[in-house]
Amino acid sequence: MNTLALRLAAGNGRIDGVPVGALVSAGFTLLQRCAPLVIALGTRRAGILLPPGIAAVSALAACDGRGAVWFDIDARVADGVADGGGDRVTAERIMTLGVAAVFTTTDLVDQVAAGTPLVLLDAVPASAVFVASDGRRTAVDLGSHFGLTIEGSTDEPGRAEECLVLAATGASLSHHEVLSGDERLSADLRGLLAPLLQGAHVQIVDAR
Repeated sequence: MNTLALRLAAGNGRIDGVPVGALVSAGFTLLQRCAPLVIALGTRRAGILLPPGIAAVSALAACDGRGAVWFDIDARVADGVADGGGDRVTAERIMTLGVAAVFTTTDLVDQVAAGTPLVLLDAVPASAVFVASDGRRTAVDLGSHFGLTIEGSTDEPGRAEECLVLAATGASLSHHEVLSGDERLSADLRGLLAPLLQGAHVQIVDAR
């Protein structure tokens, strides 16, 4: 098991009482049940504009096999005070970072450039909504997905292929670097992933 998603599932942790394995399974199921999303993504990267939490884990799982561009929520808020722009998912940044679709929630949609394909994860792991570039919506039922049976070694160092891209700096991190707790990860992201990889039960105080 040398990818972030599988190692998270193998940890058997929980977020707000929800098993991480179910969240990872929901992310995999989303790709299986939403052909328009798979077509929109192609082989390009996906963006994630979410606070660390339940939806973020499912989004990371749905990005398995392609780079996931992490837009830091705290950076967006802090920068917004300074210059009014913040860490917005602008059309320019989408093009520069090679983002084909963005995983987010309804209350953050206004931070994403109009016309960008979206995946709304407000109700994950039960369901999700894919919003095409022309605004058409596809509801995706995730509630009847099967849980994951994880068997294998958790001592693998992690793949060398791209796992996460930090939008704030453009740094590209491999699965190995993320699993190793690379210091370039934001404090929020490291604070979510590290305990879950160890099987901890995490309570999110501020889900924004």
